[in-house]
Amino acid sequence: MKYPNTEDAVILQEMRQAGMDLAVPHNIDFFINFGKKKNAENMLSEVNENDSKMTLALSENEIHDGWILCCTIRMVPSHDDIVETERALDKIAAKHQGESDGWGVLQPEA
Repeated sequence: MKYPNTEDAVILQEMRQAGMDLAVPHNIDFFINFGKKKNAENMLSEVNENDSKMTLALSENEIHDGWILCCTIRMVPSHDDIVETERALDKIAAKHQGESDGWGVLQPEA
């Protein structure tokens, strides 16, 4: 499969090279950083109200003083769908003083 020249495409290529089947759904984690817990909680509430397919987990960021909201959605990892999901989450995060910190997926155990 041919991907555009983006950071997201590099991750997808690495997933394919690691033997992951990109034609089936995976749990994709999108990470949003916040300086204040209240801002993270506000985004969590907004996403919960508008997207029942997404699982959310809020945790303290021990490396950088702040909070991380992990937004997990089960989806086939296509470049366009990942970019679209990132953009939608970035738009919501910006309203709550949050900043996107990329995405990832755990490789299934063999």
